[in-house]
Amino acid sequence: MAVSLPPVSPSGDQAFREIAAEMGLSPDDVWAGGYAEYEWQHSRHAFETLGIPIAGAEVLEFGCNVGASTVVLAALGARVTAVDVDDAVLRLARANIARYGIAGSVSLHHVRDTSHLPFKDAQFDLVCCNSVLEYVPNAQLAAVKTEIDRVLKPDGILFITGTSSRLWPREVHSGRWLVNWLPRRLDRFFGRPGYQRGVWPWEIRYGYGSQYRNLDWNDQGAAWIRARRLRGLKGWPLTRLMVLNAAARLFRTSAGMLTPNIAVRLQKPKCAIRTPVDDGC
Repeated sequence: MAVSLPPVSPSGDQAFREIAAEMGLSPDDVWAGGYAEYEWQHSRHAFETLGIPIAGAEVLEFGCNVGASTVVLAALGARVTAVDVDDAVLRLARANIARYGIAGSVSLHHVRDTSHLPFKDAQFDLVCCNSVLEYVPNAQLAAVKTEIDRVLKPDGILFITGTSSRLWPREVHSGRWLVNWLPRRLDRFFGRPGYQRGVWPWEIRYGYGSQYRNLDWNDQGAAWIRARRLRGLKGWPLTRLMVLNAAARLFRTSAGMLTPNIAVRLQKPKCAIRTPVDDGC
């Protein structure tokens, strides 16, 4: 049966608009009121081709912002736990989720320090990081990845997407040229400390405490390409991505690790947590 984004309730939409206006945001902006629709068009097929059933899955949305991906995951049948460090944006996320009528499938949490998540070990089937890890202070990134590993089930999937890559000369969120390549210690000379930067692909790929598998490497990019076909990509843009996918194999990596926005499916080892009856993998 085909799924669709739930309709927006008029009363819920009004409440969302009022909160957005209080925050100085346009409720009609694509990154506010239109964000869930954007993610439905751009991320839904990636969620559907992750390699695990989304319906019924326990999902952690790490860094939910206004709740756009959270809405999509819940609409696909997941039970979503969403966290963010910004209490104000969580208020808008709560209103966004309510206006789509999916509050019963979502639990929102304000977590100031995401290197200490208030969840039990191995709680989630899927951890989704959509355009968020580049905003984690670099000094805290290792601890955050270790904590993500702790709450993810063995054999579970860590899906990272939309994360700005420092390989590219232009930072995708700010649009600034060359800041990705600028060492942080030089910020003070430019009078603008804290320039937004991407993350190096190897910082995304490794360092979770277990040897995660790159599923996009294992299937030779099949799911990565299929998700983009389902999204409607065709012709030269699709051909270009297929060429990139083939070229990435020469570098022993997957295509999504080389794009301006990093996208990769990582799978935690099945035996990351052993039990007395577990004789091995």
